[in-house]
Amino acid sequence: MKIVKVVLISVLLLLSVKYSAQDKKYIDSLTALTTSKVDSIRFNAYTFLSWNLKETDKTLALNYANKLLDEATAANNQKWIVRAFSDLCGIYLFKGEISKAQGFAEKALLTARKAGNKKDIAGALINLASIKGHNNEFANALELQLEALKLYEELKKNYYVAITCNSIATSYTGIGNYKLSNIYLKKAFAIKGSTIPYRQNQALTMAMMGDNYKNLNAVDSSIYSYKEAQKIFEEIGDQTNVATAYTNIGSAYQTKGDLKNAEINYNASIKISTKIEDLELLAFGESSLAGLYIEKGKYIEAETLLLNALEVAKKLGSGETELTACKYLTELYIQKKDPEKATLYFDKHTALKDSVFTKDVALRFSEAQTKFDVEKKDLELAKNKAEIEAQEKQNFIKNIIIISVIVLLLLSGILAVMVFRKKQIQQQAKLDAEIASQKEIRSKAIMEAEEKERRRIAQDLHDGVGQILSAAKLNLSGLESQIDLKSEKQKEAFKTALDLIDDSVKEVRIVSHNMMPNTLIKLGLASAIKEFITKIQGTPNLKVNLEIVGLTERLEQEKETVLYRVIQEVVANIIKHAKATEIGLQLIKHEKELSIIIDDNGIGFDTSKINSFEGIGLKNIISRVEFINGTVHFDSTLNKGTTVIIEIQA
Repeated sequence: MKIVKVVLISVLLLLSVKYSAQDKKYIDSLTALTTSKVDSIRFNAYTFLSWNLKETDKTLALNYANKLLDEATAANNQKWIVRAFSDLCGIYLFKGEISKAQGFAEKALLTARKAGNKKDIAGALINLASIKGHNNEFANALELQLEALKLYEELKKNYYVAITCNSIATSYTGIGNYKLSNIYLKKAFAIKGSTIPYRQNQALTMAMMGDNYKNLNAVDSSIYSYKEAQKIFEEIGDQTNVATAYTNIGSAYQTKGDLKNAEINYNASIKISTKIEDLELLAFGESSLAGLYIEKGKYIEAETLLLNALEVAKKLGSGETELTACKYLTELYIQKKDPEKATLYFDKHTALKDSVFTKDVALRFSEAQTKFDVEKKDLELAKNKAEIEAQEKQNFIKNIIIISVIVLLLLSGILAVMVFRKKQIQQQAKLDAEIASQKEIRSKAIMEAEEKERRRIAQDLHDGVGQILSAAKLNLSGLESQIDLKSEKQKEAFKTALDLIDDSVKEVRIVSHNMMPNTLIKLGLASAIKEFITKIQGTPNLKVNLEIVGLTERLEQEKETVLYRVIQEVVANIIKHAKATEIGLQLIKHEKELSIIIDDNGIGFDTSKINSFEGIGLKNIISRVEFINGTVHFDSTLNKGTTVIIEIQA
C-alpha cells in the first residue's frame, strides 16, 4: 500500500500555500520581484517560484532554488541557506530522485543545527525523515520525527505539530503498529485551520486513516477516507497526491473484489503520474495495475509493467516501489509455473523487507515461504497438468469461503462500533460548531463596537473640538484689533497664543484622520497603506520599502479596516521597540488569498514568549486577524530582525 507522500516542511510553507502554476499573472508578479534590491523580497520571490514551478517546470524551479542558495551564501544568511537546501530537497523529491533529495535534506539539517534556530531545525528533521520513510528506514525516520515534534510543541507551532503527528503516524503504519498510528492521526486531525496548508494536512490525515482502515480490513471505510482525501487534493491542485490517492482507492477496490473500479482508479493514477513526470509514482501505479492483471490472468501485460517498474525503482533508489514489484513478480511466476524465477524474486523481496520486519510480519512471510516451497515441490513432481489445475481450483474455492466467513464476522462487529462512533462524532461536531459560532458572534460584536466608537470619537474631534478651536481662533483674531497691545512682548504673547490654537486644530485633524482615514473609506486598503507609509517616510534613520502586487480590487470593508489597523499596529511596534533602520512591507494578492509580509532588521524577540508578554499589542494583532478568519505567524531571531506573515481568504 502506498502511503500518501508526506508534505515537506520548510520555512517556505510558513510564507506560501499551493497555487496553480498555470496562473501566469501570479507567476509574472513573482518574477518581477526577483529584481528587487531588498534581499528579503527577492529571496521570498525565489522560494515562492521554485515551489510553485516544481511540478510544471522542474528545470526553472531548480534554477530559482540555486539562485537563492548562491545569493544567500554570498550574504552569509544562514536562515535562507537552510530554506534553499529545503527547496532543492523538495524539488528532487517531486522529480523522484530520492538520493539527491536526501543529500540536500542532510545539508539543511546540518546548517540549521549550526545556526541554532529551533524552527529551522525541526523543519529540516521532518524533511530528512520523509526521505527515510521513502527508503523504508522507519526506525530512523521515527527518531527524527519525535525530535521535531518536541521542538514544535515547545514553539507552540500548531500547524507544524499536526504535520509532524502525521509523519509519525506514517512511520508507525510502516512497521504495522496501526494502534499507535491512529493515536497520532487523531491528534493531528484535532488541529484545524482554514488555509490551504491546513487543508492539505487534513487531506493527508484522511488518506492515512484510509491506509489504516484497509489494514484493519474495514475496506468500505478505507475507500471513503481515500475519496475524501482525493477531493481535497483536487481542490487545492496537489496533483502528486491526487495520483497517489487514486492508486490507494484502486487497491482498496481490488481488496474488495471490485476489479472494474480498481482498474479505473489505477489507470487514473498512471495518467496523472505521466503528466507530471513523477517516475517513482508512475512505477508504483504500474506495479499496482500489474497485480490486478495477475488476478485477471493477464500475465504478459503484468510482466511487462513489473519489469519496467522494477528497473525504474532501482534507478531512483525507491525501496518501497522495488519491494512491491518483487512481491508481484513472485506471485506472477508462481502462477506461470516458473519456480526458478519465482524463487529469485521471492528472495529479493525477503532481503528488501528484512530491514523493517516486525516479528509478526516475519512470521507471516515464513508461512508464505513454507507454502511456496510446498507449491514448488508439487510443481516439480507433478506429472499431470490437469490434476494440478484441479487442485489449485479447489484451494481457491476453499480460500474464498474462509475469507468470506472471516470478513462477514469482522464487518458485523465493526459495523456496530462504526455506528456508535459516527453518532459520537456527529454530536461532538455539532457542539464544536455551536461553540465556534458563539465565539465568532461575540468577537464580531466587540470589533464592531470598537470601530463605531473610533468613528464617533473621530467625528467628535473633527466636528466638535476642531470647530470649537477654530471658533476660538477667529474670536481671538477679532479681538486683536480691539485690544491695546502696547509692548512688543504683549504682541508676541498674543501671536504665540494664536499659533498654539492653530497647531491644536491641525493636531486634532491628524488624530481624527488616523482614527478613521478618509482614504481607506473612499479608495480602499492599497491607497490607505500608501498614504500611511508616505506619512512615516520622514521618520529619521528609517527606510520603508513598500511592494503591492495584484491588489487592484477592494476587499470587504470589514477586512480592509481590520488589516489597516493591524498594519498600523505592527509598524508602530517596530518604530517604538525594534530599533530598526529598514522596514519591508509586501501585500501580495493571489487568486483566493491575500498575503501580507512585514519584516525589519531590528533587534528581534523570542517568539516562544509571546503568550507571556505583558503588553496587549501582539495579542490584539492576533485576535484581530483571527476575527477575519486569517492566520498570523511571527518569525524572529534576537538581533536578526523579525518577519510577520498574515494570510486571509480574499
